[in-house]
Amino acid sequence: MRDRLHKRRLAAGIATGLIFALTIIWLATTENEAIWPVRNTLQYHLWSWWTARLPATNRGTPGALTGAVRNQQSQPVAGAWVLVAGRDGTTYTARSDAAGHYTIAEIPPGDYDPIAAAPGYETTRFGGLFGQVKIGAETQTNADVTLRLEPVRPIPASRDLRLAESETLTCTRPLETRAVRRQVHFKTGDRPNQPIFYYTPTTLPTDRPLPMLLAVYPGPADTWDCVSLPLAAAGYAVLAAGPAYSFDIEADIDELEGLLAFVRAGQFPGGDGSRLAVLGGSYSAVLVQRLLQRDQDFQAAILLGPPTDLFDMRRRLEQGAFRPPFGLDQALIALGFPDREPLRYGRYSGAYHVRADFPPIALLHSRSDEIVPYQQSELLANNLAELDVPHEIHFFEGGSHYLLAEDGDALEMYRLTLDFLAKHFNQLTTNN
Repeated sequence: MRDRLHKRRLAAGIATGLIFALTIIWLATTENEAIWPVRNTLQYHLWSWWTARLPATNRGTPGALTGAVRNQQSQPVAGAWVLVAGRDGTTYTARSDAAGHYTIAEIPPGDYDPIAAAPGYETTRFGGLFGQVKIGAETQTNADVTLRLEPVRPIPASRDLRLAESETLTCTRPLETRAVRRQVHFKTGDRPNQPIFYYTPTTLPTDRPLPMLLAVYPGPADTWDCVSLPLAAAGYAVLAAGPAYSFDIEADIDELEGLLAFVRAGQFPGGDGSRLAVLGGSYSAVLVQRLLQRDQDFQAAILLGPPTDLFDMRRRLEQGAFRPPFGLDQALIALGFPDREPLRYGRYSGAYHVRADFPPIALLHSRSDEIVPYQQSELLANNLAELDVPHEIHFFEGGSHYLLAEDGDALEMYRLTLDFLAKHFNQLTTNN
């Protein structure tokens, strides 16, 4: 009897230990969005506490990483970005040549998780065991990578579009203006859409529908009424969305694509779904850049104060170069260490996903931006120039972050936005 009881207790103990071990493994590896940001934040604070007690060390003479980027047919992929990141977000990059070869020099010795990205391909982590490569001092490490075509993401069909009754709104700043607003309702799969609004002039033209502008805001769309209204009053049908801040960015882009399907089907009265531009700023510019990667059917795109390289933003944070408000610093920490979670940083760093078939892009950024450093727009502009993508870049010497600018800068941003849109919609009209 005593032996049976002992065996039962032993079996229960083993089962409990196994469940505990499996739970720890799950917590350490899961991609559940309620878990991994907390896990990464805890790891960051533990690492900071530990390293603060260690003496500084010299990492030694740099080494190099070299190899080839190929597709699944073993053909070279030219122009692919290959990147390794240090723990603080410092990056070492190269582009593959016509034969698919790349070389990244001057990498401090250590273990790295390299990634490769190219238009039309899935961003891929590569290397040896667990995707890591070891860079030694004064040595050259070889690591080839095979890129897979970016998989087609199954997007739940959007349905049941309904526009609420119209209401006329008035704003006095930054411009005194009036326009009509209607709330937009639909479902993507079984999920009702986040608040979206449709703005049109108080009087619609009778000769032809209006060009359309999808404005993706960093916050609830109706809190940006006084940005949408002047754009509508200037002769545009404006669809305003403000997806909530989330680590599930792809689901928000799914919803935007569902909205665009209605636009292109001509289901917004007074709007011309064949003449479409997109605007985003700050956090929402990350969504717009990802949307551009998914969908090329825009005549123009406008990015205001856009984050384009999350690695660089993390580096500036770690070096104390800036401390952004609104909890952005905590969001960057929650993404994980750049050297161990490079895919999360790389996937939403639009500067490394530029395509030659992007529409014309306007970049507007304040050199005094305290939230997103202006160098983020400079980097994207340089990469657009490399691929001959038509673009403009405008810097403001004063002011603040994006649409939080003072009235003077806001008016100038408004003027530049309208000039850019008119230029490219007029070109489209002429060509037709």
